[in-house]
Amino acid sequence: MKDSFRGRTFVSATVGVVNQEAQKSAEVAQSEKCTYFSDLRKPFENYTAIECYATCEQDYAAVDGTMFFLPRQRRNVVLNQGIVTEELLGSIELCFPKAFDIRGLTLEFGATYPVDFSVVTDSGTVTVTGNSSERYITDEIFTGVTYLRIVPESMSNGQGRLHLHGIIMGTGIYFDNKRLKSLVKHEYISPIMAELPAIDVTVTVENKNREFDIENVESAVNFLEIGQSVSIRYGLELEDGTTEWLPGGNLVLREWSADDEVMTFTASDRFDDMNGIYQKGRFYSNGISLYDLALDVLADAEIDSRGYWIDPYLKGVLVNNPMPVVTHKEALQLIANAGRCVLYQDSEGIITIKSSFVPEVNVNSADVAYYSRVEDILDGSKKAEYAVTGQNASTVDGMQVFLPREGEFMNVGYVSESLADSEGNFATAPFITMLPETAYKCFGLTLEFGGNQPKEVCFMAYLSGELKEEYLVQISDKTVVISHEFPEFDCLLMKFTKGSPNNRVNLQNLFLGERTDYTLTYGAELTKTPKGIQLSKVKEIQVIRNLYTPEANVKELAKEIISKDGTYVFTFGSPVYNLSCNAAGAEVTIIEQGCYYAAIEVSGSMGAFELVVSGKEYAVSQARVSYGIGDAGQIKEWNNPLISDSDHAVDVAEWLGMYFASDREYELQYRGEPRLAGNDLAYLENRYVTDMVIQIYEHMLNFNGALSGTIKARRVVDVANT
Repeated sequence: MKDSFRGRTFVSATVGVVNQEAQKSAEVAQSEKCTYFSDLRKPFENYTAIECYATCEQDYAAVDGTMFFLPRQRRNVVLNQGIVTEELLGSIELCFPKAFDIRGLTLEFGATYPVDFSVVTDSGTVTVTGNSSERYITDEIFTGVTYLRIVPESMSNGQGRLHLHGIIMGTGIYFDNKRLKSLVKHEYISPIMAELPAIDVTVTVENKNREFDIENVESAVNFLEIGQSVSIRYGLELEDGTTEWLPGGNLVLREWSADDEVMTFTASDRFDDMNGIYQKGRFYSNGISLYDLALDVLADAEIDSRGYWIDPYLKGVLVNNPMPVVTHKEALQLIANAGRCVLYQDSEGIITIKSSFVPEVNVNSADVAYYSRVEDILDGSKKAEYAVTGQNASTVDGMQVFLPREGEFMNVGYVSESLADSEGNFATAPFITMLPETAYKCFGLTLEFGGNQPKEVCFMAYLSGELKEEYLVQISDKTVVISHEFPEFDCLLMKFTKGSPNNRVNLQNLFLGERTDYTLTYGAELTKTPKGIQLSKVKEIQVIRNLYTPEANVKELAKEIISKDGTYVFTFGSPVYNLSCNAAGAEVTIIEQGCYYAAIEVSGSMGAFELVVSGKEYAVSQARVSYGIGDAGQIKEWNNPLISDSDHAVDVAEWLGMYFASDREYELQYRGEPRLAGNDLAYLENRYVTDMVIQIYEHMLNFNGALSGTIKARRVVDVANT
């Protein structure tokens, strides 16, 4: 991406439920059963077969000037005919490199089409009878498909070949560079969840031959529906001529329009649909984890469990306070903020709540010499060395000290109990386990060894118990800089698989690498000098704690005249508990209740009667936790109704302090990069500040044949160095 002249950029947009990987990897299984004038790729690539060759089939060739004579040789074939079988009533079989799940199928047959046919896959057979259209669409779900065979039984023109002009692995419309004129993607993510995240995409495509005229009953635009999936992908041509495809977003169709020249449609993230009200907030005297609270909100919003991911870290963050009556998306925003997380929709369309802070890291080992402390490898201090009985381990230069048998020991970092044999092998390889507070991603590590350094270390990165990577490093010096992008992990195991002969392992310091390896520089990425903006300084953060105290008095909360049986929902403006209801003339039962609502079932009513709901209220008071940032500026109040515990408030205040410590942001114009997204970190070249880190909160990516983009980002400042 830093090359002066980039390779070509491709963009594809698919409206509908389409398996794009299956779409791109499908192939015709038996090409010899197809005519020489067939095109075996274009049916998968959204090419339209507009002009056809006249061939010898029953009731097929026309003499009205719409058809062309067929060339005798393949090299002279210039018109796209799609896939055409050699035999009359022949079948077409497609194969895939691996098993795919395909939801729906769209088949374009052309002027002659099968009336009765079957779609055979290794998951079953779909039989179609009485088809009367050139386009056949089914919502059938094909599971674990490795091949797909279309077998005609009868054709609309009698003895005709099977023509397949196009196929979509799903139901939808596919656009690529040939039709797509422009695409604008705008993304916004607040790093502290001050506002809801948003992704908006606008796509403009050619309306060739008024194909997408809304009054054209045969137009594919008439198959569009609000809420359909819109999938965006970016393709980048590499030096070897191949194309690397990157996911650009899986969004929801919102609206579309067309004139005689272009069709435009817009799509946005799934949060736009999450406007239902969450009113099931309860006070949890023993606490509820933010993880479980998020699950309850998502279940109430009827979000499929496959459509979201919640950071397991939130299982350890407990709150007591009830969720206020807000929309489902606002409830998730409050949860994310209380958990020091960001809420966003990822490039695959998954709703994600992910931690957004540098976690505390713990290290431990079961193989530790009695005089060492493994946790000291993280403090970065200069370590002492003891003269020990390893092979060539002791020196007489005055840099080592004698090892006492007991009492106070000097800080030497980690020393293994295990001793390597004369070949450098261990009976049981010593290891160190690094456990960050939450899942973490870093770019590189630095290891500093004392004594005779080991020869080999294997890094094993785990996430939620699953091994993500094994990475073996050969060691040739006491200081080892490992320039490797580790996958995100919540456990990193460092196993010393080869030691120095007849020596222990002595790791003095371990430094985590950077949180990013992306740099925005003049000339390579930036197309214009950055615009710096000075923001208002913040002197102090005050996080408000909301404290709930139960009142003893019973109050009448609601009263209504009821005349019919059924379920009635009552809502309350203040938080309540211990609800009861009574009525003369009917049986009433509270079937569900929270701090702000009650669902009451009425049965056996004989006419109109008065229903009274009573209960007790919570008195809500407030306290504050203050966190100082600087000597001058405004005092910033932050009120998240879920926060009540003082330690929890301190954690959130420190997190907010890291954000508000910076009083500068930047607006950038650059060449465009599909990998960048909201909340990403990057280095920004600056004349006065070395390695200045910025955090992107707004990103716009434009495509009109080439990429360009704009960025709004805030400088990242360490509070300790402000």
